Amino acid sequence: MAAGYRTFARAIVAISALLLTACLPAPAQSELSVSTPAPAAPLLSIHNPLALPAADTPLSSGEPFQGWAEVEVERHGLKIFYPHGWLFASSHEELLSLRPQLGAAAAADAFLEERKSYVDSLTPPGREKLFAGAGFPFDPDAPPLQTNGFHLLAVPSRGRTLAAYARELAGRLQASRLAWPLRIEIGPGLRPWSGQAALIQYRIDGSRAFGDRVVTIPDALVSGRQVVLPSPDGKTFLTVTFDLWGDDSESLEPLLFEVVRRLQWVDDPANQPRAAPLVTLNRNMNVRARPGTRHPAIGGAADGEAYAAISRNAAGDWWQIEFDGRLAWLHRDFVTPSAAAEDAPWSDSSGWLTYYDEARKMSLSLPQSWRYFDPARPTRADLALLAAAQKYDGEQFDVAGLGRVVAAMSNRRDDGVIGLGLAAGPADSAAGNFMLLFSFAANGQSLEGYAQAAAAHAYAAEPARVELLQILRPSGERAVSIRYSEDETNSQVWQVWLLSPDGETLLALAFSVHSDEFAALQPLLRQIVRRVRWINV
Repeated sequence: MAAGYRTFARAIVAISALLLTACLPAPAQSELSVSTPAPAAPLLSIHNPLALPAADTPLSSGEPFQGWAEVEVERHGLKIFYPHGWLFASSHEELLSLRPQLGAAAAADAFLEERKSYVDSLTPPGREKLFAGAGFPFDPDAPPLQTNGFHLLAVPSRGRTLAAYARELAGRLQASRLAWPLRIEIGPGLRPWSGQAALIQYRIDGSRAFGDRVVTIPDALVSGRQVVLPSPDGKTFLTVTFDLWGDDSESLEPLLFEVVRRLQWVDDPANQPRAAPLVTLNRNMNVRARPGTRHPAIGGAADGEAYAAISRNAAGDWWQIEFDGRLAWLHRDFVTPSAAAEDAPWSDSSGWLTYYDEARKMSLSLPQSWRYFDPARPTRADLALLAAAQKYDGEQFDVAGLGRVVAAMSNRRDDGVIGLGLAAGPADSAAGNFMLLFSFAANGQSLEGYAQAAAAHAYAAEPARVELLQILRPSGERAVSIRYSEDETNSQVWQVWLLSPDGETLLALAFSVHSDEFAALQPLLRQIVRRVRWINV
């Protein structure tokens, strides 16, 4: 039986090695069609990572997605994150250097020998430069041949489209007779902010002919996933291949897809925050909590200092700025705005700001005590405000860090997030209260259907309160209201789902507010819902 397992494992390794030939001309083509499935509007579970944990929870302990290790593979310009308890090596040398971490057991030697053979298969002569690394857990009680994990190959695109390259990979799997592609999909969902990726799902049977032998391995159920990511410049396809053994496949898949979500190209311009419009002081002056000298000063600003310009009050005589992670105000007579600052929004007479989203044909209004922005394209001011809103560690965020927080907020559905609103609450608040704005294609889904599905969904320890209401909108437009408690952070979550008049778009406003503050904030949240407008629909 041991020989059978080894032969079977070698067949799996052969599949991995086969993928290295994908850079050769005249590749095989798969008969499978490439689909672009329209993702259904999800049953959103909102989580508040900006709050102090209420107990010993996954949020406080860092499991399963918090605090991952990271490594930079310089020759490919990649930054790779991998889970707790896993190992990662981008070369033979790195693999062998892991030996001290595995203990003195003979199982460690057998494991490293098998991993070295695995890496050898991925780096044949002339192809070494395509290998970008392999990640895997070490379990001394598991057979070395049955190690779950992933590996990465960086292949020149040579003008091929993502769909064409995915067909090539699937075709090679079919031609190998070692694996059977099941489907090819291209679309959002695996990468932040609707980034495109190709997914190839395949299976390997434990009772097949390998070469001139028939090997039967009971219970050897192995499924595979390949995710192909185009580089920002379009010159490279990064292929992430997962090996999922037996019953572990379902539990490991979310973890491995999280590896895909977090992969970064170091020099990707999207990793750099946008420059915010600025106002520069012409003299020393106080910074106020609200527009007007009757409001208290929260600090002082010096001549020549520049601050991100957020908005202007209705009269136009005060600038709202980001000041040490807070929203604050400077008088216009003592600052010089940059040219871009002149486009900053004005508040209306009630002190609310309106943000227009022409692409989605809607507008959103928020009070000036909230900051609203596109988390896929944040400014440095946005990052500072988010860092201040996170109560429990004071982390200074970069763009990718913000993406990870929004992914945690949205239960990994940041592909639908179009906006993030942060409340400027008191410093002694136990939570950073927030709102996420989601947009999904309705795909024929009605509000009644969504309400029925939501009512059957377990959002928390207790069932959510789901209602189809006509009292939340000024014109009697119907809305789905979903309310539930998040026990881990003592937060209240309130989702409001709207359907556009043309029936094409589902829009969700999802608020997360600390339970002790929800009653006081609810009238304002209702106003936010009432002020949403559809434009030219």
